[in-house]
Amino acid sequence: MKQKGAQAVEFALVLPFFILVLFAVLDFGFLVYNKAIITNASREAARSGVVLSAANWNAASVAQIACNHARNTLITVKPGTSTSTCTGTKDPVVNVYSGVNATCPSPSGSTAPTFGVPIALTISYPVSGFSLGSWWSLGTGTSVGSPITLTACTQMVHE
Repeated sequence: MKQKGAQAVEFALVLPFFILVLFAVLDFGFLVYNKAIITNASREAARSGVVLSAANWNAASVAQIACNHARNTLITVKPGTSTSTCTGTKDPVVNVYSGVNATCPSPSGSTAPTFGVPIALTISYPVSGFSLGSWWSLGTGTSVGSPITLTACTQMVHE
């Protein structure tokens, strides 16, 4: 029995699955990395917003700290623009809330904080897959091709 070319046929059958697993690992790695980045950015910005300083409290300056931290380190493959104020299509969306209703996961209200009053900062960032689009959304109930939105919310009490 001659089996010339059997290894090439087996390789051709296994290669697509190997590539699928390889890209799945890359996509999941980018997803976890980006989640860690926006979580850290929300913590850094919330911390800067609750620490006593000589400058007046400003929600825009707290949001800018989160923007600077996240925008420069996120891995994205989607087309679009990125601006220094996080208003571009590739930038994360940052919201800062302050007051007694400023709690995670769904804060509301925004007043200048006083001592003992919490502030909450949320960052949301839609992530598309690296090369396979949003293939992981098949099991999440979202439509195929729509990005997964990562969110991070940090609540801290004004010191």
